Amino acid sequence: MTQEKRRKTQVVKPLPGLKLIGFVLRILGKVAPDMASRLALFLYTFPGRKAVHFRQDELLLSARRSSILSGRNRIRVYEWGNGPRRILLLHGWQSRGTALRYFVPTLTDRGCRVVAMDAPGHGESSGWRTTLVNYAQSIREVDQAFGPFESAITHSFGGRALTFALAFEPHQWAVERIVMLSAPTSFEEIMDTFMDRMKLPGSLKSAVVKRMTYLLGRPVNETEIFQLGDRIQARILLIHDEQDEIVPMWEAERIASRLPVSG
Repeated sequence: MTQEKRRKTQVVKPLPGLKLIGFVLRILGKVAPDMASRLALFLYTFPGRKAVHFRQDELLLSARRSSILSGRNRIRVYEWGNGPRRILLLHGWQSRGTALRYFVPTLTDRGCRVVAMDAPGHGESSGWRTTLVNYAQSIREVDQAFGPFESAITHSFGGRALTFALAFEPHQWAVERIVMLSAPTSFEEIMDTFMDRMKLPGSLKSAVVKRMTYLLGRPVNETEIFQLGDRIQARILLIHDEQDEIVPMWEAERIASRLPVSG
């Protein structure tokens, strides 16, 4: 597989039929707004496809695979190494834990035990929906079963899920350092993009945000990464591509201005 073809398989792909879905939601929003907001939120939390690896490699085959229960979901867990220091890998939307496996050789060579997980509705984990809440709960369950983790490497939505877990999941966390790759900061920005793709009215967005507030158990803006500085003690190293077409560079800059970020 060429580098160009491999890169295309790694981007976040929109759900098929978004135009038709958007049309249905616009009509439904006029006659049954409550049902429309429920459906829109379901679609927003529905990854749509489970990432697969197009080729097997030595790192994949060497992983020790197991699973744990988190709520109604069975979470797939991968392990490498047996060292005393424990590192957690957390993937982004429409990806899987083993997508970050290329960090494994360096970490295990330095005496680390590395653990990755597939979020609910992703990879080999069960479920159809991935919410900030159930991803965070799964992280806590994995930390209880395979941790405590002293550090973590996250990509995209994985960074948002970990910071939510550290801030709001009741647990004795030991995470001291986080390497955060391309972390999205704003639910509002993501929701705007989602709604624009389907050409949905602002009134429906407000209804979805209200439902999301209920799901999170707190106002949505209180869960944004850049708002959690007083709740997160871990030091964060931000890494972001200036040419990132999914998560713009200014989101990393906003995190850096508000959280205890490593220089």
